[in-house]
Amino acid sequence: GPPEPLHRPPDQICLDEELCVDTHQHFELRGDSRPGSAWDLGAGVFNKELGQLILTLEDTPLSGFASLLREIFRQADLTQARVPPPIIERLTLDVDKVAEREKQRGVPESSPVVHAVFFALCWTLDRMYEGRPVQKFWVLETVARLPYFSYITVLHLYESFGWWRTPQLREIHNAEEFNELHHLLIMEALGGNCAWFDRFAAHHAAIAYYWIVVALFVSDPRLAYNFSLLVEEHAHVTYAQFVDENAEVLERIPPPPIATRYYVAGDLYYFDKFHTCGRPDSQQRRRPPCAHLLDVFRNIRDDELEHSRTMRACQDWLDGDGPSAIPDFEQTSLGDRREWLEWSARVNSLTLKKK
Repeated sequence: GPPEPLHRPPDQICLDEELCVDTHQHFELRGDSRPGSAWDLGAGVFNKELGQLILTLEDTPLSGFASLLREIFRQADLTQARVPPPIIERLTLDVDKVAEREKQRGVPESSPVVHAVFFALCWTLDRMYEGRPVQKFWVLETVARLPYFSYITVLHLYESFGWWRTPQLREIHNAEEFNELHHLLIMEALGGNCAWFDRFAAHHAAIAYYWIVVALFVSDPRLAYNFSLLVEEHAHVTYAQFVDENAEVLERIPPPPIATRYYVAGDLYYFDKFHTCGRPDSQQRRRPPCAHLLDVFRNIRDDELEHSRTMRACQDWLDGDGPSAIPDFEQTSLGDRREWLEWSARVNSLTLKKK
């Protein structure tokens, strides 16, 4: 049966007496801020991240270099960064079992180049983040949402040139990116982005990944979709293994507010939008529970499966091996050819009196 509830104040989580967590400290998201010029934004982030780099190096053999940076860059923000809640240390992920699950499911076919880049990405994350699954997930979500930016960028370019216009496809990719954004915010609420190196690695990898996918989409959209299919399938299998390994602990932790707002209390228009495989009827749409952190990670697992289905549908559509990736009920949302012809005939048949 389910574990006994934790009889604690609502602003605390305790798995053991020594692992009491103040959720006000650890589950707090960034507040609203106003955008400024690129120079102001860049300078602010540079000073903040430089300060975190200095603090990171002070307790290492490079402490002398940290002192030098302090002297040179006196404007660096040396505010102590928050640390992940202790409960995160209880969470595990066996990458060997993830590989076994992938072997059982079968890895989607891809070109040698795409598969090599995908394998390098997975191998690097597995080695760099062994024993730190939440930090790994934060990096993975930071990178995984970039392809949707790439698709939208190229589709906007094609519309601007007057080459091709299908706003329904852009809307699907917008909804997918919005979903991945919330996965990212959930990992941030759990402290996945606390370490300076993780932020540095994730953001630089994301920029490189963005341009790689732009190049793939411009040269052959099927390759770009295939790349994302590999990533999303791997993410689904990884989260599935994580849920199975940590179900008992996750079930005892309440969900971060951002998860509740997205899955339960918020506007579910965009949530429904990225479910392209079936579910046109409102009664068939996913309405996932969000009672605890186990529900949250199950929802993320299932979201990744929906992304992989959509990427496969896009790939098969472009290959000529399947129907349009845009659901039937969306394809005529802007009107179909027959309606336009009927309207045109009615307009052309009008007789207007001259003034």
